[in-house]
Amino acid sequence: MHRKNRLANVRGMIKRMASGLVLAVSLAGWAQAADLPARAPGLWRSSTSVTGPDGQTVARDVVTLTCIDPATDQAFLLSGQSRCSKLNISGAGADYKINGTCAQPGGTVTIDETLHYASHKDVQLKADVHDAAGEMSLTSALQWQGLCLPGMQPGDEGREVNGAFVKTGNINDPQS
Repeated sequence: MHRKNRLANVRGMIKRMASGLVLAVSLAGWAQAADLPARAPGLWRSSTSVTGPDGQTVARDVVTLTCIDPATDQAFLLSGQSRCSKLNISGAGADYKINGTCAQPGGTVTIDETLHYASHKDVQLKADVHDAAGEMSLTSALQWQGLCLPGMQPGDEGREVNGAFVKTGNINDPQS
């Protein structure tokens, strides 16, 4: 049961991570939008892999599609602001580090994250996440794809199934 809950938590984390700037989105929400460079508006494809506390791959190449504009990019960056009691964001230019302590449904989580902005259309992320169950390592490649797909609204996130976009949520939707 514990492993099942952990996998559910990982899936939720991957969804948020892949949607925007990974843990900067979901855990490091105290960041002001100006602290991290703005991404290009449009369709973003994120490919995320997660290694669990035992060193085994928990998820590999989980792909998420996100439609952003300047307002929703900021919303993704600020979405977890009430969950972090400690947060340090440092860096400039292309390289940033985020370290923090945040509350999640399963307890306290600490993060160690590195973001590399190759450009406003290409972001690489590496993060170590520590919780009561151990450490998980995450890597994510976030790449701009062009205009959002027909029918997508800024803030939409989801996946591609058989060539069609399947929406899983929108950053502007009320959280239940």
